[in-house]
Parts: sequence; structure tokens; C-alpha cells
Amino acid sequence: TMLRRSFHQMFHLFCLLSVAFFMPLSVWMVSVFSISMAVNWIIGFEYREKGKIVTEKKELLLIPALFLLYVVWLLNTSNFSQAITEFKLKLPLLLFPLLAGAYGNFSSRRYRMILLAFIAGCVVAVAAGYAVLAGFIHTPVRDSRDLSLFLPSIRLSILVNMALFAALYLAFNSETGPFTLRVLLVVVALMMGLFLFRLLSVTGIIILVLISLISAVYFLTISRKWIVGLITSTAAILAVIFFTAGMSRAWSNLHIPDNPEVNNVTEKTPSGHNYKSLPEENLLERGYLVWNNVCEEEMKTQWNQRSRIPYDSTDMAGNDLRVTLIRYVSYLGMRKDSAAIANLSRKDIKNIEAGFANPLYADIGNPLAKWYEVAWQIDRRLKGGNPSGHSVTQRLEFYKASVFIIRQNPLTGTGTGDVRKAFDDAYRFTDSPLTPEYRLMAHNQYLTFAITFGIPGMILALCLMLSPAIVARKRLNYLFVIFLAIIFISMFNDDTFESAIGTTFFSYFYTLFLLIE
Repeated sequence: TMLRRSFHQMFHLFCLLSVAFFMPLSVWMVSVFSISMAVNWIIGFEYREKGKIVTEKKELLLIPALFLLYVVWLLNTSNFSQAITEFKLKLPLLLFPLLAGAYGNFSSRRYRMILLAFIAGCVVAVAAGYAVLAGFIHTPVRDSRDLSLFLPSIRLSILVNMALFAALYLAFNSETGPFTLRVLLVVVALMMGLFLFRLLSVTGIIILVLISLISAVYFLTISRKWIVGLITSTAAILAVIFFTAGMSRAWSNLHIPDNPEVNNVTEKTPSGHNYKSLPEENLLERGYLVWNNVCEEEMKTQWNQRSRIPYDSTDMAGNDLRVTLIRYVSYLGMRKDSAAIANLSRKDIKNIEAGFANPLYADIGNPLAKWYEVAWQIDRRLKGGNPSGHSVTQRLEFYKASVFIIRQNPLTGTGTGDVRKAFDDAYRFTDSPLTPEYRLMAHNQYLTFAITFGIPGMILALCLMLSPAIVARKRLNYLFVIFLAIIFISMFNDDTFESAIGTTFFSYFYTLFLLIE
């Protein structure tokens, strides 16, 4: 009946809006509403009518073709249990293209509703991060990445970028609604942009800058919206200057000490004990040699009088406390002795106990801290230090292992379920310096495609990703282009299809753009 069909249509839209809203907030809720949409599709019958939507827009079938690629490469796998796990993550590639358009194309009104629901979800995720910074939400925060409460920070930064540019797109569209709503969307976009610089996801910031440049080109050359084009190009240029200046300052801070005399080797402490110096150790903190002028005998005695955590134990982050303490004191520009420990403030003691190697790291969300950390990691790697646990430099080891695997299987790849085993073998054969807990996957979807499917399969996968947009090129609007750019840029630093949210984001929004009237 018409009433029953109307109910199924409304529930279908409710599920689509809910998936959009919960995408930045809860993998579990996204799964619940995705399954609910599938059940609603099944019990709503009218399969012939629903099938017409897909057959009329054959480009929709190119997205599930990616899923079929993983099925075909089962022929080349030995680990079927892991392959089943992979299939679960890839199910959104089937679900949204086949079911989202069950009740027809999306009108511009429904399209805006979905975008607003997604933006609202991202606002909640961002607001939660700000609430942590302000102390309204009490949760352990070791790193700026912990400001992402619901998803890994890299994934949240990708979604927030999409929401930011969607908000600006709606704000400058007169059909969106009243002027107050459009002003609010601009405020929301600014709030999300600032949050990306507090979250300090390198991937998120790079995407923000590059998409701003792409937007500037689009508005200045295609849509001829000069004001918007000038704003986006100015924002991108300022972000590049800000980032470059910050990294330059961090590199200088790491290498140039305020008081170079502290680095001079000294024999005795003021109390008459011997300092120990290790000239072969070149670890730096703010220009000061960490293992110069160290008297652990004095430090241990003085520290144990000031802290409830023993000198010879671990800090709250699981690191050797003595190493954290020595680095922290070095950063402050003091020789490592009892006088240095006595001069530490109560806040310094708490920072060291929490596992912060310098006071800058304790200032969560401070861009200077991230730039200093990246400079420190690069410096350590250039000097032969172990990259384990260092998010930037350990990726080079991921890439080395990836290239090793691809060379072993250049044409056919490892197969759908054997990627993890291939990495374990690669790290072992190449004698990687990474410790076992940091021997992770590629963190690059292009490499992961090549590892799984071989180089020809990788090219096929990328063609399948692009082909729906090429077929539907007449519907390529600004946000569609931005979405594709975000996906392909993020794939350089993220395994997009190795997570449920990554796959959902790709499949959901691709389907949305293909179904716009």
C-alpha cells in the first residue's frame, strides 16, 4: 500500500541521515543503521522497482566491482579467516551503491539534509575535542591525537575536512536556508579548521591546505566566484606559511641551545660527585646534549624524595622514567644532578610522571609541540636512532617493507587475506629496526592495493575508483570534486579501505553524489 511504501521511504531516509551523523562518532551506530537500512530494503519488497535505479545508473555498479576484486583475489590467498575479516570491512562497498537509491534519486533538498546531518556529527566530535582541551571532559590525554574521542585521529581529520568544505559550500549557496544558518555554517567551518590545527594530524592539515588550493582554482577559473576564490587561496597560502615557519622554528629550537656552555663536559657536580658523559650519544633536547653531564646517583636520590613514582620504574606512559626525566631536565637547559631535580616545579614533576619528555609536549594541542616532535623524530632517524613509536619516521619502515613485498609478488600480489602475514615476513627478512608492536601495515592505500592485488591489480582498483566519476562527469559538482580529492590525497598516508569508517565514507558519499538529481 501507499502508506506502507511511505513508511519504508521515511525509514530509509532516517537510516541514511543517521549513518551520515554517526560516521564521525560511532562505528557501532553506523553498522546498526546500515543493517537497519538493509533490513528495511528487504521487507519493503518492490525489488523490481528498486532494481531499476541501479540498472538505470550503471555507474553505481562500478563501486561494488571493487568488492568483487577482493573476491577474485581469494584465488591467491591462503588465510581465509583473515579474508573473511577483510570482507566485513569492505561490505559498505556493496551496501550503499545497491541500496541507498532504493526509493529514487536524491533531490537537492534531501542532499542538503544529508550534508547537514554529516556536518552536525562532525561538530559533535569536534566539540568533544574542545571540551577535553577545556577540561569539561576528563579523559586521559597523552597526545593531541587523543582529542579525537571516537575515531582514530587521522580518520576524524579526513571526515572533518569533508565537513568543513561541505559547510562552506552550503554557506555560499542561497538555497541552503536562512542567512543565520549560512553564517552559522561559516562559523562551524572556522571552528573545524582551527580544530585540525589542535588535533595536529599531519594528514588532516596537508589535506586542508591542498583542498584549499584546489578550491581556489575551482572558484577562480570554473565558477568565477572571485571573493570565495580569494578567501580560499589566501587561507591556503597562510596555512603554508604558518606550517613552514613553525617547522623552521622547531628545527632551530631543537639544534640551537640558549646557553651552549651547558654542553661543555664537566667532571664534578656542585656536590662533588662525578658526572658521566657519553660523547657517542647525540640525542638533543632544545640544543642540549641529553647524555652529557649526567649524575644519576644524585638524580635518583633527589627524585625519590620528590615523587611517588620510583626513579627506576616506568612513567605513566610506560617509558623508563629515568630517561623521561633526563630528557626533560636537558630540555630545561640544566646539567643532570640533584640541583636540577630540586629546581623542578610541581608541574614539572607531574609532567615527568605522566611521561612527557619536555614541557612543550604537555601542552596538548599546541602546534609548536607537534612541529618540535616531527623535527626531533627526523633528527633522531638521521642520526641512526630507532624509529619505533615515532609516527612520522616509522612510516619509512612501513614503506620499505611494502616495497619488499611488492617485489616478491609484482603481478599477482599476496591475495586478499595474506597481507598481514606478508608484512610479518618482510619485517623479519629485512631485519627491520622496528620493535614487534610497531611492525604495522603500509599506511598507504596505493601500496596496500599493490601488495594485495599486484601492480596490474592496483591499476585496475584505481580505475574502478575513478570510473564512476568519469561516467557521471556531467554531475561533477564542486563537492564531488573535493570528495574525490580528499579520498585520493588521504590514500597516500592512510589505509582507507582497511577500516569500516574509511570504506563507509568512500562508498556512502560516492553513492550520494552519483544519485543527486
